[in-house]
Amino acid sequence: MGKYIVLTNKDTFQTILDNDGLEPVETYHFYFFDKLKAKYTIAKVLDENMKIQLFENYEGKEYVNHIAVKFFERFDTIEAAREELSEIVKASGNSEDSVNSKLVKSDEVAV
Repeated sequence: MGKYIVLTNKDTFQTILDNDGLEPVETYHFYFFDKLKAKYTIAKVLDENMKIQLFENYEGKEYVNHIAVKFFERFDTIEAAREELSEIVKASGNSEDSVNSKLVKSDEVAV
């Protein structure tokens, strides 16, 4: 049985989902004050030994990292991954901000 992970894509931080060891399952768009702030993809881990490629643009410099999947929090079920995603969104702002933030399931599977 595969495990699931939650991957993030933002303006300054890109996770490459084109990976033989991953199977993207669902993508969600996170909006704050109607502005798209992040895309979250729940993916099934097909290869426990694979590495995930991350691109980061920080202070005008680009960084590329290859992170072993074992360093990502993994979930036994897709429902558990969805719960974690819900917690990430709740933690992204204070209680007044929660009215202005929303998570929308996307028709696209990968970002």
